[in-house]
Amino acid sequence: MTTVTDPDELREALVTSLVDGGHLRSPEVIAAFRAVERHRFHLDADLPAAYAGDIVPIKHDDKGDMISCISTPSVIATQLEQLDAAPGHKILEAGAASGYNAALLGQLVAPGGHVWTVDVDRDLVDTAQGNLELVGASNVTAVLADGAVGLPEHAPFDRVHFTVGAADIPVKILDQLAPGGRLVIPMRIRGSISRSFAFERDGQTWRTVSTEMMTFVPMRKSVGTDVRTMLDMAGEGDVKLETYSEQEVDRDGIRTVLSQPPVEVFTDLKFYGSQTYEWLYLYLAYVLPNGLSRMPGTRPGLRPNFGWGSMTALDGDTLAYLTKQEGEDEHGKFWHVGVIGHGPRAKELADQVVTEIHAWTERGANEVPEPSFRMAVGDARHQLTADPRCVIDKPDSRLVVDWQRRT
Repeated sequence: MTTVTDPDELREALVTSLVDGGHLRSPEVIAAFRAVERHRFHLDADLPAAYAGDIVPIKHDDKGDMISCISTPSVIATQLEQLDAAPGHKILEAGAASGYNAALLGQLVAPGGHVWTVDVDRDLVDTAQGNLELVGASNVTAVLADGAVGLPEHAPFDRVHFTVGAADIPVKILDQLAPGGRLVIPMRIRGSISRSFAFERDGQTWRTVSTEMMTFVPMRKSVGTDVRTMLDMAGEGDVKLETYSEQEVDRDGIRTVLSQPPVEVFTDLKFYGSQTYEWLYLYLAYVLPNGLSRMPGTRPGLRPNFGWGSMTALDGDTLAYLTKQEGEDEHGKFWHVGVIGHGPRAKELADQVVTEIHAWTERGANEVPEPSFRMAVGDARHQLTADPRCVIDKPDSRLVVDWQRRT
């Protein structure tokens, strides 16, 4: 098989796949993807890798964990569609990385608009600025700054776009949005469950015009720093457990828990074909005290529900992860969802997760309309009221989900 090495052909193939996959929809964003040469923003990547449907790592920390990257093309396309940038807009981007996303934004706001992309690392800012100059993106400026603080000297902005993950709403940014402006931000709900929210002002509160399931590298060196701890689980294999500061977890005790006997409980839930876990994960993030955490990796005896690993409920020194069994009935092939617990309260936690999964199916599961969200900060938080199980209170914001039930 002949390997394609023409960047124009590779870029066109990428655009075609993103259109076919539903990630690229608007003519303006499609044109931007065709115009900006992705391979110019990471010279160490070979051409096929630059245009593949995967991330391109840019920087790692001293432990080897990735702390900056060019996101997957599908994620970038989805967020740009959420942003709805237009010619003449002023845009603040938090998370410069290599400058690729900022270059796409520069295409979308031309003529007459300008993009400021900020990062907390001088080397990333300098590299992004050099890449932007290389491709002639004269309406984009890279700045050393904290994205959570913004650039008040250049405000107001028509759009603010975060390409790094946040644990909460950076409140200083909201005052830098112009009337009618839009904030697109990937924000964790609880644990590892995150969505990219497109917020617009609705009186003293905010409403979503779009949300998408999405996870980003967390913010660093910032007033909005999101503290993530990856635990290396003891024993065979390479299993890690992702934890965050708001979760009540015994991080020392839980490291050895997979060596304890498993407790297995299966639900009544079956997934068929292309049915998604997206809304189940969201529901469990709200109703479980510690939400759900990613537990990637493999080890003998572990039965995660995906090849990469599994989503996991946590309670102190106990965990319960999702698993599945394949089967077939008159409706076709299905995956029967179960829960496997490890630790001192394995049965109790597994039963709790199963009970909540059954509650989700009683609400209508994937058959009901997608939920919407409302958000408020400061004193306006008290204007948002709902069933307490539908409310996430963070230090600076309140995020309320509007779940619909089966009628």
